[in-house]
Amino acid sequence: MRRALRLAEKGMCHVLPNPMVGAIIVKNGERISEGFHEKFGGDHAEIVALKNCKESIEGATLYVTLEPCCHQGKTPPCTEAIIKAGIKKVVIASLDPSDKVNGKGMEKLKEAGIEIELGLLKEVAEELNEQFYTFHKKKRPFISLKAALSIDGKISVSKNERIFLTGERAKKMTEILRSRHQGILVGSGTIITDNPNLGLTMVEGKEPLRIILGKESKIKNDSKIFRDENFLIIENSNLKELMNHCYEMGILSILVEGGHEIFSSFIKENFVDRYYFYLAPQILGQEALDFTNIESPVSLKFESVQKLGADIFISAVKNEHN
Repeated sequence: MRRALRLAEKGMCHVLPNPMVGAIIVKNGERISEGFHEKFGGDHAEIVALKNCKESIEGATLYVTLEPCCHQGKTPPCTEAIIKAGIKKVVIASLDPSDKVNGKGMEKLKEAGIEIELGLLKEVAEELNEQFYTFHKKKRPFISLKAALSIDGKISVSKNERIFLTGERAKKMTEILRSRHQGILVGSGTIITDNPNLGLTMVEGKEPLRIILGKESKIKNDSKIFRDENFLIIENSNLKELMNHCYEMGILSILVEGGHEIFSSFIKENFVDRYYFYLAPQILGQEALDFTNIESPVSLKFESVQKLGADIFISAVKNEHN
C-alpha cells in the first residue's frame, strides 16, 4: 500500500478535480503490475494496473489507495473491470467520500464474491487527498491560505503600497502551490494595487481559475487577470455564498492569496483548512499593514518548516486540540 501511495503522488497537479490514486496487483507474494491515475479524463489507477499486467490476474490481490468507482463517469466503472479480471481480494486504504460511490463500490465487489480489506494506511491516504475529502465531506472547496510576512507580522508597508518581501525560491514555491489548486483567490484591491499575473510562469501545469472578490468596474481593462477567459469576478463578499457557488461549480480547492481583508474574513469564518506562510527577514514597523485584523486567537500546528533562500516556508493547520 505504501508503494501504491507513492505512485498516487505522481498524479499531483494533473488529475484535478479527481483524487490521486495508486494501485498494485500482487499474486503469490509477488508484485505483478502497478499503475496510477495519470491525468484527468484518463484511465483510473486500477484500470492502468490491469492493462499493464502481462500475466494471469486470476486469484490475485489488488491494493488500491481509494475505493474503486462503480459508476459511469468519464471512464467506465472500475468495479466491473476488477470483477471481470478475476481478482480474488481487494485491499482498500479508504472509502471514496463522494455521493456517487461512498461504500457502493466496495459492496459491488463483495456481491461478486471478492474479499475486501478496508482501512490499511487510511489516514495517510486521506491526507494525500485532503482536498478531495474536504470537498465531498464539507460540501465546499478545500481552502489554503498563502501569505508572505515580515518578522513583525506585516504583509506590506501600507494598504496602498506593496513591496516584494520574499525571494525567487519563494516565488517558485507559490507557483507550485497554485498548480496544486483549482482556483486562486484575491481581492480586487490586490489587482488594482499590484496588477499581478496570478498564473504559472516558472512551473508547468494547468493555470488555476483566477477568482476576484470585488467590483469589476474598479479594475482596469488592461489588467493582467483579463489576459484570457480563465477568471471569475464575484461582487458579493458573503463567503458562505461564495463557498456554495464554488462547490456547485465543482471547484475542488482554492488558494487564497490576499489581501488583508480577505485573509481576515476567511479566518474569521473558519474556512481555512491549511496555511502556507513565508517568513521574510525584514521588519516593516508599526505603520505597516498587519496580516489580519482578527480579534480572537487561532492556534496552529506546524507540519513542516523549511528554508527557501533567505526566507522560511511554513505549512500549518489549525490545532483542533486547543
